[in-house]
Amino acid sequence: MNTVRKILVPIDFSEDSADGLKYAVSLAQKTQAELIVLHVTQKSEADSFLDLLAVMEGAPMLNRPAGIPVDRLLSEKALDLYRFIEKVVRNPGQVKIRRKVALGNEVEKILGVAEEENIDLVVLAAPQKSLFPYVMGGGKLLKMISRMPCPVLLRPPFDEPWPRSSIIGRSIFAR
Repeated sequence: MNTVRKILVPIDFSEDSADGLKYAVSLAQKTQAELIVLHVTQKSEADSFLDLLAVMEGAPMLNRPAGIPVDRLLSEKALDLYRFIEKVVRNPGQVKIRRKVALGNEVEKILGVAEEENIDLVVLAAPQKSLFPYVMGGGKLLKMISRMPCPVLLRPPFDEPWPRSSIIGRSIFAR
């Protein structure tokens, strides 16, 4: 029997990812697995962060300032991730939670961490709206899942049952 020793849960600070984190924590508690919580950020977030600071301070944006240093961006995101986990996970019990922040392409970074860390399971929260656009819209989600070196669990949002009928359900699976 295979055991789950490491669980990866990617986070984007949304309610959907909070649901995924809660579910991953419950799985980690039951399997005594280590939980790796990953947030992938983009360099463009640094520029929008500076714009927000300038507006809050009342400074006009006549000359665009140089971007925020990458190390500062990563440390800010690491702090955001720490606070997010503290807010979402009230009682982690004996679960070992490791936080990681990466800069770059979200799909490639998630795949890279899954391979580097020898992840046994990836938990992704299904969006609160239909999963159909995520699966069919460019196929980004399906392509990422197909490249994963381990199983991927798609968790529906809490308080929401799996849809009984949907476009996929009626057209393919209904008989």
